[in-house]
Amino acid sequence: MSTQFSRRQFLKLAGAGAAGAALAACVRAQPAQAPAGEAEQPAQPAAPAAKVVRILLDSWAMGEMPFDTFAREFNETHPGSTIQLQSTFEGWDTKVMAQINAGNLEWSAGGIASSASSSLPRWILSGMVQPMDDYIKASQEKGAAEVLSDMIPTIRKASEHEGKFWGFPYSFENISFNWRTDHLGAVGATAPPATWADWLTVARELKKWGEGEKIIATSFIPDLDASVGAMIYSALSNPFGEDMLLKWEVDESIEALNTYRTFVWEGLTPPHGFDGWYDLYMAGKLSSVQAQSSRGVWGQLAFGTDKVTTSQIPTYQKGSGAGTAFWGNCIGVLNKAPDPQPAMDYLIYTMGPQNERWQKTCMQTGKTPVYQSAYKLIETDPLFRQYSWMLGMRDQVDRSMARPFNNYFSIQDTYYQKYRTLFVEPGSAMTAEECAAAIVKDATAEIAKQQT
Repeated sequence: MSTQFSRRQFLKLAGAGAAGAALAACVRAQPAQAPAGEAEQPAQPAAPAAKVVRILLDSWAMGEMPFDTFAREFNETHPGSTIQLQSTFEGWDTKVMAQINAGNLEWSAGGIASSASSSLPRWILSGMVQPMDDYIKASQEKGAAEVLSDMIPTIRKASEHEGKFWGFPYSFENISFNWRTDHLGAVGATAPPATWADWLTVARELKKWGEGEKIIATSFIPDLDASVGAMIYSALSNPFGEDMLLKWEVDESIEALNTYRTFVWEGLTPPHGFDGWYDLYMAGKLSSVQAQSSRGVWGQLAFGTDKVTTSQIPTYQKGSGAGTAFWGNCIGVLNKAPDPQPAMDYLIYTMGPQNERWQKTCMQTGKTPVYQSAYKLIETDPLFRQYSWMLGMRDQVDRSMARPFNNYFSIQDTYYQKYRTLFVEPGSAMTAEECAAAIVKDATAEIAKQQT
């Protein structure tokens, strides 16, 4: 299916195809009669029909990556199977679970889930997906033997549970510092800020420099993992406590909250630290943003590779912390799938380490490859030298720590959004200690409620 089709168009086309097939069946030509005097030849057995293997994928992923191109190639080279891609739809996961429970599942794989986030654990614990190890081992596809050994160890670990591998990632993202080299260069900064203190210093200079053009020095984005959560990661070698929550109430995390508010209160960021950041960034009115690493490529596409680059985030102290939060964009083999092996074979054919075209497209969309061998492309292909910043992302994730295997991070994000807003309002009397305590109290209560 073309990635430009909406689900309604897909269903319309599917209906038209079915009607056409029915009409063709009704008007099928009668078998030709043998000429007089000649013996009628016995009918040849029909070739076995290719097995249709259905895979659900988010439309944004199919828009970014050439899943359909490699599905066509796979179908041409694997006559026994026909991969059929379909965009996910509202409530698709509920329908998949209902079909699994009823024993009539029509799809074999689905995505996109995020490893090192809450979605892949939710899929695993709910029984929506199954382990992939046996299917990877049984695959005859080129690259199958290297899939797990070539994967960046931290990324691989984020897809594992109880010694099994559950989510096949095709790229990863982490939180990075995306900055305008021309803007920072104008105030004498030829390298990204190394620490929070350095970040504040250069942001204050940028505010003065850009005031006439209404250029804003820096920004966060709303998500916990890209704002204060990233700062906590950058301060602590282990950002999680025994309760599997971020260590909100330690000195470094309190300093992270206070530093965040300083950025906002001094007007170094948009209101609240992020309001309207994307429009500002794409209009050339934002000098830097702490966000997903792909946002640097967005800036490069808009302004040029000589004006925007991506670096590791500033840390609490120089070299401190545990990298940043990260996640892999994963596809899972569905539980009780009708055709798990050909689905796995297609995923390896498409996303495996041997497919250099896939790895290059991945880089060009701003997503970082999951295979260690892919980084050789950056080092050996002059056209991909512009993605050398991905080496830093790989190194940062190499020393990072996956979130605990639960949904606690997303629960914390909910209450962080609530109390962060109160904390950074102009003139707010709430202290960082009170903000942190409120997040922990409400998150703990919600977790206890879910467990009863």
